[in-house]
Amino acid sequence: MRTATLFLVSMMIAVLAGEVIVRSLVPVRNVGPTFSEYDPVYGKRLKKSFSCTRTAAEFTMRFSTNSLGFRGAEPSSFPAGGILFIGDSFTSGYGVNDGEEFPALIARQLDEAGSKASVPVVNAGTGNTGNGYWLRFLEHEYDRFRPRAIVFGFCVNDFLDNAVEQLYTVDQDGRLQETGIMPRQEAARGAQAVIEAVPGLAYSHLVGLARQMFSESGTPTTSSGEEMADIVTYRLLDTVLAFTAERGVPALLLQIGVDSTRGGPIEALARKHGAVSLLAPSKADHPELYYTTDGHWNAAGHRAIASALLPLVRTALSQHPGEDAQQ
Repeated sequence: MRTATLFLVSMMIAVLAGEVIVRSLVPVRNVGPTFSEYDPVYGKRLKKSFSCTRTAAEFTMRFSTNSLGFRGAEPSSFPAGGILFIGDSFTSGYGVNDGEEFPALIARQLDEAGSKASVPVVNAGTGNTGNGYWLRFLEHEYDRFRPRAIVFGFCVNDFLDNAVEQLYTVDQDGRLQETGIMPRQEAARGAQAVIEAVPGLAYSHLVGLARQMFSESGTPTTSSGEEMADIVTYRLLDTVLAFTAERGVPALLLQIGVDSTRGGPIEALARKHGAVSLLAPSKADHPELYYTTDGHWNAAGHRAIASALLPLVRTALSQHPGEDAQQ
């Protein structure tokens, strides 16, 4: 009993010392509970009816989801026949408080235009996901939501996310092949459950550092790995945009941080399927719209994106009036 007690006390001292050292010397990207949970189809999805505070070096934000598991206000009815926003952390609004993310800003401006212009807005953005999430979401959820327009937020890190997630691969004939969920995702969720079972542990800087190190592992470093990431990504984009074109749904493709080398093929795919492409202001040209270290948009950045997207969204809605308007 004495030995066990000494061991437990020693462990507690070591953990507390590690926490002090990390808080003092090591910058941790974010501290707070995890927004997402394991999903057998997508790998991860945002928790439903969830709210927490996240702290980073440059900001503190309030992040909440509704009962459908999307960031945004609780809908009065199922939000079918509206605008669907799909993307990663830029779309979900990492770095800004509830209501400051650009899908919410667009929803508010459409509401202010009058009841006839008001349409449901669904923010299905989920951080640290690639374009395989887009395709699976459309295949499983399109018939439920029947969107009048879809805004895809394509970030340059989607190339890496697609390679790490491996939801899809491309065979020797260039065909897209669906795979299962990576085992590392399931293992991470097991650790998450243990952490969240201990009150306050999710706000530990030591835990935040461990989560940061794990999330950045498994990145392809070889040229062949990067080449395959590009092949899979372009094939996913081709398939997703073909999906919307076949159903006559206007698609807006927002490119975030994409250079001209990769932007060329993406623009070509958008033209091929009749999608409208918009290049987000770069951090180099407009640093005032971004956090300096974190790299996400700040509140001013989300306002700028909302202003740029709003006229395109209005045009898309006029091209696809929806079932109610047609009746």
